[in-house]
Amino acid sequence: MTQIRCITIQGTPIERGLSYGHQAEDLIGKAVAHYQRDFAVKGVIWSEALNIAKRFIDIVQNYDPDLATELEGIARGSGQSAEAIMLLNARTEVLFWHEKERGKAQSGTAEECSSAVALPAATRDGVLIHAQNWDWMPGVADHTLAMRVRGQNNPDALHFVEAGQLARHGFNGAGITVTAMGLHSDKDYGRLGVPSPFIRRKVLESQTLAEAIGRVLQGGTSFSHALILSHGSGEALCLETTPDDAFWIEPEDGILVHTNHFKAPAALVKVREANLVRCPDSLTRDMRLRGSLHAACGRITVDDVKAAFADDWGHPYGVLRHPAPRPGGLTSATVYTLIMTPQKGKAWVALKPYENGSFVELDLYAA
Repeated sequence: MTQIRCITIQGTPIERGLSYGHQAEDLIGKAVAHYQRDFAVKGVIWSEALNIAKRFIDIVQNYDPDLATELEGIARGSGQSAEAIMLLNARTEVLFWHEKERGKAQSGTAEECSSAVALPAATRDGVLIHAQNWDWMPGVADHTLAMRVRGQNNPDALHFVEAGQLARHGFNGAGITVTAMGLHSDKDYGRLGVPSPFIRRKVLESQTLAEAIGRVLQGGTSFSHALILSHGSGEALCLETTPDDAFWIEPEDGILVHTNHFKAPAALVKVREANLVRCPDSLTRDMRLRGSLHAACGRITVDDVKAAFADDWGHPYGVLRHPAPRPGGLTSATVYTLIMTPQKGKAWVALKPYENGSFVELDLYAA
């Protein structure tokens, strides 16, 4: 069974980065090697990918100098180049930008995920539950880790990331939680924007839900994605963003579910959906998750959420995804199931849940 490693970083931006790089040097090396192989299979020369990644360093420097400094620290601490660490954070953007510049067909290899929130009124003990199945290449489970960030001027946060990344999914001590789903639209490829992990990191540096929403709306991404944001006191919404627009969805009867297609009515009018042709199961995963959670509405427990995210109806294309190919040569699977209760400061994560579904409990405030 693959176990998740947990590290803790704190101090100034450079101190956090150096500590991160030292503690996760081996996993970061595995992550870099993984994407070197993956990009080679896709016909992308590694040096070309690093040159594109270098452009994003200036973008992040302008977006948030502290995050750029932390990234430099990760590079120094792990013995990798800053461009390689940026590529780990901007791998989707780098790959798609490489294709655009070379006039290649869009590969459509965006991540697939299923996410849901049960508001306090929908749960048995009145505590918000926010969960995610992260679907991506199964091999990345071997370099995935949990990371506690002890804030100086920001709330403490618990992140779940690929080694070398600054954020992916997680929650903070102010009750803010974020999960993410890949989207694809005709609005993509228009500009070099801020890679999504940096925006998510700023979300989890927020003190209020309004501040977190602002981080997303002001982020300036270069690629479409959906972020579910919640606050442990009982609020949640999903922001569907393109490089040009943002749309939002609110919970229905205390339940909010999102997978990998646009759902906001305004988005369906304004945006050409480009993901469903590649992964039509996004529709069935959405339906199955909503059905499971609504059936237990008012008495949902963490165990109910675990069961809903373990649903493999339509195998191998269920909510729980078993390793299987996608068009374009990508093999994807559920890398982890993650369940978070920010009010309690608790999370449960199962790597490669299609193998045994064994969860590890993590505490934001553990030593």
